Amino acid sequence: MSFESAALTRLRRYRGEADASLENLRESEECARRFSERLFGGLEYVASLGREAGFEIEAGRSGRSLTLRVAAGGSEAAEASFALVSGAAAESDEDLMHEELSRYSLDPSGYSGRILGWTEAAGEEPRQIFSVYRDGIWKTKGLFVAKARGKTDDSDEILNGFCLRILGRVVDLAALTGGAGRKWAEGSYTRRDLEEGRAFPTRPRFPR
Repeated sequence: MSFESAALTRLRRYRGEADASLENLRESEECARRFSERLFGGLEYVASLGREAGFEIEAGRSGRSLTLRVAAGGSEAAEASFALVSGAAAESDEDLMHEELSRYSLDPSGYSGRILGWTEAAGEEPRQIFSVYRDGIWKTKGLFVAKARGKTDDSDEILNGFCLRILGRVVDLAALTGGAGRKWAEGSYTRRDLEEGRAFPTRPRFPR
């Protein structure tokens, strides 16, 4: 076999492997996108039920993201945002890892897409992480839901129940219920601070 024939044989094998790898990545991203649509739809649905129950709740969607804002009365309010991020990669967090995968495997067939959640009450870092795999398995951990897993094709009833758990935690943050609260923060507070109407510093307390 000539060099050219051998090289073409090898390169065609590489082309096939590259096509398969890219297809796996696209499938992971698409699965995460479809799940984000169902998740955001469920959050909008339970937000509408929350309004019927007497809460002031806004659920605004923009592109790949959704923001929930809950006002519990007076000036007490909390906000949570969720967004689908671009790309797919191998999961390295054991709590989010697909049961059939290893942290040492970077095979694109095991890559996942991600949806992240934030709340200003807890700083700028993501406080909820979803990993969504191409076979439809999703896993999550964070502040709004400590740990959970499911399938992207679970019934609306199951998914809406999960979304209700998320909304319940946002209500907790707004009304300081469910073990959430505020505690006095360390730091100086002068007489001038008092006279000028500055509030004594506090910081949120989240249940473990």
